[in-house]
Amino acid sequence: MALPRRGETSFGPVLQNRAFRSLWLAQVLAQTAQNANNFMLIVLIERLTAATIHQGLMIMAFTLPGVLFAPISGVVIDRLPKKWVLVGSNLLRALSALSYALLIWMAPGHSAWWLLMMVYGVAFLTATVGQFFNPAEAATIPLLVARPYLIAANSLFTLTLAMAQVVGLIIIGPVAVKLIGLRSAFVLMSAMYLLAALSVRRIPRDQPSCRSQQARSAWHQAWVDFREGWQFVVQRPPIAIAMSHLTLIASLVMMMAMLAPGIASRVLHLAPEDAIVVFAPAGLGMLLTAFALGRWGNRLPKERLARLGLVGIATGFVSLGWIAWRFQITNTTLALDLATVTKPSAGAGLILATVGLSLFLGLTMSGVNIVSQTILHERTTDAVRGRVFAVQFMLNNLVGIPPMLATGGIADLIGIPPVLVGIGVAVAAVLGATVAAERRYRRRLVSATPAAPGVSASTGEREVAPEPGASADQSAARRVVSPSSEKERRSATQRAGTLP
Repeated sequence: MALPRRGETSFGPVLQNRAFRSLWLAQVLAQTAQNANNFMLIVLIERLTAATIHQGLMIMAFTLPGVLFAPISGVVIDRLPKKWVLVGSNLLRALSALSYALLIWMAPGHSAWWLLMMVYGVAFLTATVGQFFNPAEAATIPLLVARPYLIAANSLFTLTLAMAQVVGLIIIGPVAVKLIGLRSAFVLMSAMYLLAALSVRRIPRDQPSCRSQQARSAWHQAWVDFREGWQFVVQRPPIAIAMSHLTLIASLVMMMAMLAPGIASRVLHLAPEDAIVVFAPAGLGMLLTAFALGRWGNRLPKERLARLGLVGIATGFVSLGWIAWRFQITNTTLALDLATVTKPSAGAGLILATVGLSLFLGLTMSGVNIVSQTILHERTTDAVRGRVFAVQFMLNNLVGIPPMLATGGIADLIGIPPVLVGIGVAVAAVLGATVAAERRYRRRLVSATPAAPGVSASTGEREVAPEPGASADQSAARRVVSPSSEKERRSATQRAGTLP
């Protein structure tokens, strides 16, 4: 496997790696197809029911498998070659896309409720397959890319994820439905999944960590191994903190997806389907952050970047809540065209502030996501990485479901602006918990680290014994050398080839 030269952190060197390039191309095809598929399902459910509650049920169909099947997915990923997990996942999703086309073809002879239940069932199965694909993809990156270039690889994958959302939801999905119809559009998505399977087939086969199942059932072993992954996480505070940040970002995305139509219609006085226009600057912010961290991310401390990102997210949501309140009381309509110039200065200021905050939230949320994902990659081993990412994806779904279901109801009761402010306050609470946890971890490291022989436990300085033959007075007054001086001495000795 060809590796880029040390010191290069842009996207070019990692894309020179043929295996990584194949994995990345598969991600481009699969993620774009998935997002276009989601748009087409929204259109299908709207045509069948014209009810918002069924959109929520569709989201539930996609999120529940993350809770139910995340444990066994980690076991499968760690015991089977990740390459074939990725190939099989894409092939199964190609079949699921064809199933939607088949259901639409069969629709004239069946009731709308029958078709609706079948669509929910296929969506549930598709999301179940995704529980194997997503952790396997995340766990494969460190197998193909050297550690110094993980942040560039993760940035590229995050950049691709953001671009796939934009291209799939805004371009390919709507254009495909408009030009070739809903049924043929699902067939096109199936073809894209097949191409993704062919691309990922080119990556080298990895060696899974195979352990005996003994006499226990597969499900019991799955939960045992999942518990091992969980214990690995909770016993290592840096990993637990990074995972909590990833779970937070996933929950925020889910809640904003639920609030987006209400923000568009009740706050910005637009049609609900125009919500994507409001959050387009956030997608641009994600792209910019991924690009910047891909080039310069290794020069900055990751934990500090994550804390600064949380500060930005909390500030952004509180500010967005205040601006949403101003939109409501002034009855201002969002207009991203020349009409903005002719509006009163206050109205134009609200519009520009909304666009700026959307961009800012995209920047900060993407930054926290990238650095937290990189921390997980750097601090986990190959043998357990699949189970760790299975824990992450399970938490993303498990923690995200309650706020996703509650947010809409609370917004209907007290309004959207207070909910946005509440989200900002919750993020600030996570920031406070993060700072407290990091301080406790550092204190525990200091108190739990025993003093090495010849090192003062109180000062941390090394006592250097005198040369043989020294007097008793000289022995009683040993020379003290600081750790930094000792480190420099050992480094110089090692370079000279004399360190035992």
